[in-house]
Amino acid sequence: MAKAKKFSGQVTADTIEVRFAFSGKVTRVYKHPGDQVKVGDWLASLDRKVLQIDLDRELADYERVRAEFEIFVLAHPNPGNDREKYEKIQAQSVLNSAVKAVELAKYQLDNADMKSPVAGVVVSDSSLRPGLFVTPSSHPFEVLDSASIRFVFEAGWDDLPEFAPGSNVKVKLIGRPDPVSGTILPLVPHSSPASKSRPQIRVGLAESPAILPGLPGEVLI
Repeated sequence: MAKAKKFSGQVTADTIEVRFAFSGKVTRVYKHPGDQVKVGDWLASLDRKVLQIDLDRELADYERVRAEFEIFVLAHPNPGNDREKYEKIQAQSVLNSAVKAVELAKYQLDNADMKSPVAGVVVSDSSLRPGLFVTPSSHPFEVLDSASIRFVFEAGWDDLPEFAPGSNVKVKLIGRPDPVSGTILPLVPHSSPASKSRPQIRVGLAESPAILPGLPGEVLI
């Protein structure tokens, strides 16, 4: 009988950086390190006052441009020469531009809230506090993506046939009485062909609650 092999490794996960779409003043911070989040949960919000003023101004400008366009149409229901045709095209383009300006202002207002794109746990809030002025390059939230939790270990090149993608394995994690079921994920090639590192095998875990990155364990085959 072939001797059983053990492969030691640890749990890893992806950490996602979440940033505001544009600059502004922070008014609310809803989540902090250690908080659980779902997809779409609010993490923090920017001041909406200036954004609302911008939207109202663009709406007012749109109404003015639209009125001017309607007046032109009433005055020239059937443009009879090239000049009138081009003037109508010009008026229509100005109206279209006003519509887009309203859409852009509405988009910025709708994105004044930083929302989590994944379900997981907040790892860092970069000391974000109400009253701070931020830019898209500053004060990102870091959220551990619970869907990316996996067990990673190194294996010898001769052992690769034992770990075909899609194969089922059992992972024994430290501190847990029962093994956790897992599925072998596709092998990711090394970024450098000259690398002499052993291949890393990734195992998607069937259950992730209370399984944290860094938790050691082993796979037995």
